[in-house]
Amino acid sequence: MTSYKGKIAMITGAAGGIGSAVARRFHGLGFRLMLVDIDLPRLQAAAKDYPDAILKVLDQRDMASLNSFCDEVIRDGAFIDVAVVNAGMLVIGDLGDITQQGMLDQLQVNLVSTSMLIQALARRMTAAGKGHIMATVSMGGIVSLKGSATYSASKFGLRGLLWGLKDELKPHGVQVTGIYPAGVDTPMLRHEAMHGGSALNFVGVPVTADDVAKAYEKALARPKLEVYVPYSESITGRIAGAFPWILGGLYPMLEKMGEGGRKKFLKRIGAV
Repeated sequence: MTSYKGKIAMITGAAGGIGSAVARRFHGLGFRLMLVDIDLPRLQAAAKDYPDAILKVLDQRDMASLNSFCDEVIRDGAFIDVAVVNAGMLVIGDLGDITQQGMLDQLQVNLVSTSMLIQALARRMTAAGKGHIMATVSMGGIVSLKGSATYSASKFGLRGLLWGLKDELKPHGVQVTGIYPAGVDTPMLRHEAMHGGSALNFVGVPVTADDVAKAYEKALARPKLEVYVPYSESITGRIAGAFPWILGGLYPMLEKMGEGGRKKFLKRIGAV
């Protein structure tokens, strides 16, 4: 088993479901954790079992704070051996129904700020000749469904960034990986389930945050450009992504299946 003792792993969105699950696994592997989140109290609670963790508060909607973070933490701070760029956000609703600010915030957090963090990491890791950039993308970055157009736009963009970046950084010894979960049982998904989120998110059975964390751990040992969680849903997603015009006729069936899946999910989490 590879030892990561003495190495630093940065995780953004570290107080959330996926971020905290990745933190547990990476701590178990020997990493010293740099935990980054917008919410300091939740960040402190998430870090209670990691006494040597480095805690950083960052609002990715704030460009001044983001630029300072890229300069002071990534460029001039301790070298980050592995970066899990995981923070994201979703605003429920069709494009015409959400506010302009809601649309802009999703694009800012999920794509623009994430891209800037990755650029800063790429520069530092290239200079060092080592490192691994990892990011939580989504199956929403492979197939776009109605009700999540802006979210998917941001994730499609992130997928394209990682895809091109991989071969830019490979000659410099830097690895690039995107993790593509389907629905994940996190506070975000539970909020969607209980507050009118798209039924299409519940066509499949949601995986756990630890399932995603396991995928991150495996990708450390055997780096790949894209890792799907679960792999089975990636097959249908990639087929739909190749033939986007077929989805329109399938929506009535998919929404019916999704409403059934939502009811099962709500029952499973004790919300009904």
